[in-house]
Amino acid sequence: MNLELIHAELIRIREALEARPFASGAPAAKPASSFPKSDEIPMPTEIIEDAGNVQVHFGKNKGMALSSLGDRSVAWYAQEAEPRIGNNGKPFPPRPEDVLLRNAARTLIHQKRGTLPSAAVPTAPSVNEEHVPF
Repeated sequence: MNLELIHAELIRIREALEARPFASGAPAAKPASSFPKSDEIPMPTEIIEDAGNVQVHFGKNKGMALSSLGDRSVAWYAQEAEPRIGNNGKPFPPRPEDVLLRNAARTLIHQKRGTLPSAAVPTAPSVNEEHVPF
């Protein structure tokens, strides 16, 4: 092999790489996503009674009740997860336990903030003592 040709080729490759953005190393890192503000947490699609007792079913908090976690952790579980994509390119439907955890976390956050619609706040059923159907 001709060393002069190889050397010239390497020089052209280096020049091409230096002309590209981020040539000095790895691509620029994405800015770290800031902690989601409570205003950014969507309302639950279903109000979960006793949301604080719903247990996390995965990860480092597996088996822990939402009420025992810090606000940051609960807010993380309340966020919409990226959909899992199947081999055919279509997203899998969310698992029921994921939906339950997400709605429970959202319910808990909005209960603490007092932002759940008044009709949606879980309450004990009212009893009409005058009308007993038996």
